[in-house]
Amino acid sequence: MADFALSGSYTAPLPPEFREVEPFRLRAQDKLFSAPLDPAQDQEQFGCHRIANIPPEPEFWAKAKPAAVLVPVVRREHGLSLVLTERAAHLSTHAGQVAFPGGRVEPGESAAEAALREAEEEIGLSPHHVEPIGYLPPYFSGTGYRVQPMVAVLEEHAQFTPDANEVARLFEVPLVHVLDTRRYRRGEIFWRGRERSFYILVYPDAYIWGVTAGIMRSFADRF
Repeated sequence: MADFALSGSYTAPLPPEFREVEPFRLRAQDKLFSAPLDPAQDQEQFGCHRIANIPPEPEFWAKAKPAAVLVPVVRREHGLSLVLTERAAHLSTHAGQVAFPGGRVEPGESAAEAALREAEEEIGLSPHHVEPIGYLPPYFSGTGYRVQPMVAVLEEHAQFTPDANEVARLFEVPLVHVLDTRRYRRGEIFWRGRERSFYILVYPDAYIWGVTAGIMRSFADRF
C-alpha cells in the first residue's frame, strides 16, 4: 500500500481499488460476505471477542440485540472516502462519538433494510443512491448489540441532510487511510470486571475508537 502522511498528503499514486469505484467493488465483493452470517457461526469466529480479546460469553450473545450500520463509500476527487457521523452532544448514549449511520433492527426488518432506513433518517441519504456491496462480520458491542455492518457504494451526486437532533457533523476519511492497518493502535479500558482492549484509528480530525474503529479494522483486515 502507498505510504501517506496523516494529514492526507499522499506521497504516491493511489492503487485503483482506492481511487475508482469499479476496482474497489470487484475487490470488496471478493473479500466480503454476500449475506449476513448466521449468529451461531459469528459467535465462534468473529465479533468483538475476536478483536478485543473478550472471551465468548453465551448469555451475552443470547441477549444481544440486533443492529445494523451502513459503511458508505463514495468517490471524491482525491479518491474513495468513507462517510462518518459525529453523534450530537446531547444524546443520552454515545454522545459526541464517531459512528456509522445505523441503529437497531426493527422486528420484520433485514439488516440491509435497517441500515438503509437509519441512514435515511440520520443523514438524509436516499436508498436509491446506495449500492450494497457485501457484509463484514458482525461486531458484538459492549452495550449489548450485535452490529451487522453492510458496505455500500454511494452515487457521487448523493446528497446528505443530517438530522441535527442526532448528528453534530458529517465528515469523510480517505478509504486508503481506513484500510491501512498501520494506522490503528490499541486502547485499554476496565469493563465488566476485567481489562479490555479496543482499536483506535489514528486520524487528525476526529477521535475514532471502539465499535466504529473495530468495524473499520475488521474491514482493513479482510481487504
